[in-house]
Amino acid sequence: MRDKKNIEELSIISKHMIIKGNLTGAGDLKIDGRIEGDISIDGNIFLSESGEVTGNISANNLACNGKVTGSILVQEKLTLESKSKIMGDIKTRIIIIEEGAELNGKCIAVKSEEILNS
Repeated sequence: MRDKKNIEELSIISKHMIIKGNLTGAGDLKIDGRIEGDISIDGNIFLSESGEVTGNISANNLACNGKVTGSILVQEKLTLESKSKIMGDIKTRIIIIEEGAELNGKCIAVKSEEILNS
């Protein structure tokens, strides 16, 4: 992921927010609340322990410590932290899974070119 000093824009979905609908955009996104819809971000996503997504996720990088019900497509690196709960398929170039993370789905690690062509 990019160094925090280089983050130009960071959008935050706070803990008590619920968004119903699809999200698209550029920049980084921190999710502490809940999103019911697909997310497509040209940037990085940080899903905290209180964060929850019901829908598909597409991003450059994803650091997940929350719950995702849906497919995940990450161009570079996916980190499943210890509190992660994933119910869906994953496609990424690099994956890191910490002890305690839960994954119920298919995981495919591929070269960058193959992700761009999916």
